[in-house]
Amino acid sequence: MILSELLYGAEVLKWDADPSSEIGGIASDSRKIKEGYAFVALRGTRYDGNEFVADAARRGAAVVVTDRPGERGIPSVLVKNARSAEAFMWNNAAGDPTRGMTVIAVTGTNGKTSTCFMLKEIFAAAGRAAGVITTVGSFICGRPVATGGGSSVSDADAAMTTPDPEIFYPAVAQMRDAGADALIFEASSHALDQRKLDPLRPHVAVFTNLTEEHLDYHGTMENYFLAKARLAQRAGTLVINASDPYLARLPDMFREKKALRCFPAGDPGQGTDTVSALRRELLGVDGVRYLYYSGRAVFPVCSPIPGAFTISNTLLAAAAALETGAEAGTVQRALMRMRGVPGRLEKIDVDAPFTVFVDYAHTPAALEELLRTVRSFRVKGQRITVLFGCGGDRDRSKRRRMGAIASSLADFTVVTSDNSRTEDPGSIIAEIVSGIDREKPYAVIPDRRDAIEYALSVAGCDDIVVLAGKGHEKYEINAGGKRPFDETEIVKRALAMRADQ
Repeated sequence: MILSELLYGAEVLKWDADPSSEIGGIASDSRKIKEGYAFVALRGTRYDGNEFVADAARRGAAVVVTDRPGERGIPSVLVKNARSAEAFMWNNAAGDPTRGMTVIAVTGTNGKTSTCFMLKEIFAAAGRAAGVITTVGSFICGRPVATGGGSSVSDADAAMTTPDPEIFYPAVAQMRDAGADALIFEASSHALDQRKLDPLRPHVAVFTNLTEEHLDYHGTMENYFLAKARLAQRAGTLVINASDPYLARLPDMFREKKALRCFPAGDPGQGTDTVSALRRELLGVDGVRYLYYSGRAVFPVCSPIPGAFTISNTLLAAAAALETGAEAGTVQRALMRMRGVPGRLEKIDVDAPFTVFVDYAHTPAALEELLRTVRSFRVKGQRITVLFGCGGDRDRSKRRRMGAIASSLADFTVVTSDNSRTEDPGSIIAEIVSGIDREKPYAVIPDRRDAIEYALSVAGCDDIVVLAGKGHEKYEINAGGKRPFDETEIVKRALAMRADQ
């Protein structure tokens, strides 16, 4: 591809290379450079790609794209932001795949995956082929599409909420070529802050909620919010959970944008840009029911997925879908038949006298919402056991709080490991335990497999066991690297062995 075409849309400050030169490929890792490639020098937290220009040149790089001025020894292009330029380059190399597609981006701390899956179901019910990119996986018409970490990922072998440009844009092109006329994807704060999504102009941006997460990266909640707000700059219409104090600021920040303010807890006002969930009913294990009400549409919504968070997720998904032309009846049918999302309050089908759920909750707000949801549908006499840990090399401030939440809302707490990465699992667990109410029963079992087997062994008849933190993940990461770890299979195997004894 011609260099100038590859950089179309990027903010180029200076050309010290021939814009008409032919480029054979793109890489931001000098080890992946081949003859005639463009090397994008990215500055990260541990490495600066500009230090590897010489290595890239030795491997045959034809040009370096950088945002740091200076003599390189090979042809170069100075851009305002190298990460943004890399995104445009991969988007252009993939043929600008979202051109002509309906694009919906979903961001927030919790609920992104569920909302994306709900939108996928609505589009399918409307007879439209939608490509979906989520934390759980990427799909086109129900078929998986390979995505994963790129060359600049810290846990390069772990799936990312929003894949790196070298993965994301070719995956969208694959979806387009397979017939997709819509793209629904999760937009992470990291991807937005690192300008990976700069080429996209979503028709609708959905904002689910904002609670403390990734503060090890963003530093403050305000920075975290501003990273999320970048999505609003690019979107046509904003669909906002206006009950969230941070997100409620967005309409005033972007007055030029159309903003639908959604109120999952009820209707504080009227207007064509207000959407509310009226006559809310939590139906226990049978799900939720409410009346979708706006100035443009009124209809009942029923979902078999339990929990108050389902009201919020379905309300936002319905509002976004209607904004893209879906009919109310289609939205109703899709939400009524959707049974759930992998790893989100997912019930494990086992022959046992108690119930086991797995869930991805790994933040204080998510764990609290999860346990309150379970408490809302348990019956008298049912005990709740929660098993969880906290990730290593991540925000430490949440550990003590999650310990306090678990011991206050569960009857029995099992503290264990969860992707300790390079940290000592014992140190992470100690920080969690510091928040636990010592008057409440709890156990500490560092090995997660042993912890699961223990939680199952002490579960009583009709109890509810909640395995929190991993959800859909099928791996565990510790100092020794990444290994397979499927909680559903571990539960089934442990119960089968117990039945044979």
